Amino acid sequence: MKKQILAVAVAGAFAVPAFAAADTNVTLFGQLQTQIVHHSGGSSVFDSGFRMQDAGGAGWVSDGNGPNRLGVMVNHDLGNGMTALAKMEMDARTTEGFSNIGTDQRARDMYVGLDGNFGRVTIGRQNLPYATAGKDPLNGTFMQARGNGARLGTGGGIGGLGNGSYEDRVIKYANSFGMVGLQAAIAHNNGNAGQGVSSEQAYSVRLNFDLDPVDLYVAHTNADDYRMNNTDFRASKIGADWKSGPFRVVAEIEDYKWETSAGATMRDATGGFVSGVYTMGRNDFVLSLGHTRNSGSNNNVDFAALGIKHNFSNRVMAFAGVSYTSFDDNIVFARPSDDGGVGGNSYTGVGGGMRVSF
Repeated sequence: MKKQILAVAVAGAFAVPAFAAADTNVTLFGQLQTQIVHHSGGSSVFDSGFRMQDAGGAGWVSDGNGPNRLGVMVNHDLGNGMTALAKMEMDARTTEGFSNIGTDQRARDMYVGLDGNFGRVTIGRQNLPYATAGKDPLNGTFMQARGNGARLGTGGGIGGLGNGSYEDRVIKYANSFGMVGLQAAIAHNNGNAGQGVSSEQAYSVRLNFDLDPVDLYVAHTNADDYRMNNTDFRASKIGADWKSGPFRVVAEIEDYKWETSAGATMRDATGGFVSGVYTMGRNDFVLSLGHTRNSGSNNNVDFAALGIKHNFSNRVMAFAGVSYTSFDDNIVFARPSDDGGVGGNSYTGVGGGMRVSF
């Protein structure tokens, strides 16, 4: 009852009519996480020491790539097995609240849709099928693989084409066919003649195969000319998520390439990670290892993390551990100005945090 009252209040704040009708279900949901981490590294422009942040990685002090959010989900029963959907989800940060967040980062999922026997169709801002950030057992923490160079992240203009972010103007279809799950999406950029961008599309698809106890998945995104005319972008991955008793193993390999209109190669790499989880009571012990091979020689990224998660309940979790990332000599890794990112350096993060959801 309290959740329903809060949901109605939030819906009113968003200027959305709320009806106490039997065929309408309005749910308020949210999640907040913060962590305190001691960062250390060899970069001359990196200041070692303690920092409070929401996410990031070893050597990357950031409130991005985190799990924090506040949202409203609306399900309206249309009869005949059909349901109308609406979702509004905003970014939030324990270090900044709702302020000082870039305009393109404020919104997470913002879409309407229909769900029925034909599957689910959603239209609006949402993530692409390629995104599988949640497969990482340490996702959203400073120990996550995508914050430590072992997965295709969102930096350097990648945005929602990588793992863990969102794209505007997306039409997505999802359905299950027995043991096979399908997600397919088209993102439309609308074009911008003043910036030399034509109206183009990005295409993304993922197939999941339920081979109990293994979830096998493959995904691909093609976004040629999507960010800018005469640019090429493509990314492919294959992954497996195995569970049996207290054990879980997640492994993923991806290959991606991004070339600009001037012929410069922004990203050209093959990499992946593997995470092993052992559950004992309310505790999850996690070991993650990752490696990315960028184009050329001496362009490798190596990553390792060891963490423990204590689940007070299915909505409250505390975590602690250590994360290590090493960049070879020729790497210039895109990071905020105070985080270094100079090739040939290694970074270590030691700390912990807490996540609460509702």
